[in-house]
Amino acid sequence: MHRKFFHLFAKALVSGVLPIYVAAQISLDAPLQDFTIPGFGEDGFPAWVLKGKELQYLNEKSAVVKNMNLQLLAGNGNRKVETDFFSPAAMFHLKESRAQGKELLKIQGKHFQITGKEWQWDGKNRTVKIYKKVKVTFDEKLQIF
Repeated sequence: MHRKFFHLFAKALVSGVLPIYVAAQISLDAPLQDFTIPGFGEDGFPAWVLKGKELQYLNEKSAVVKNMNLQLLAGNGNRKVETDFFSPAAMFHLKESRAQGKELLKIQGKHFQITGKEWQWDGKNRTVKIYKKVKVTFDEKLQIF
């Protein structure tokens, strides 16, 4: 009787619970397609949203992003998009809120646009550095005098 019960219990475990456990595991080998990943500031509020066509993890800390759209939010709980970053390819460090790339970066904000190549973004300090072919365009008149 005990042996039959154990046999039925083991069969139920393998056929019912094990597939759920296996399905719940996420593989770092498989790329994410058409994804959206939020990033949070030290205050716990959303600080940025990373979107893209494909994200391929290189390890637990870094990933390559294709057709990146990084949206920087106003902060302090305000989810309004202040600035959009676009690049065909980027290396993203999700846990550190950092990204970098060699390909073209286009930054679109209210009343300005910046383009350039070979760039680094630091989300914690809210800074971006662009090293090559930088162009800045303002969409409103500047009155200096």
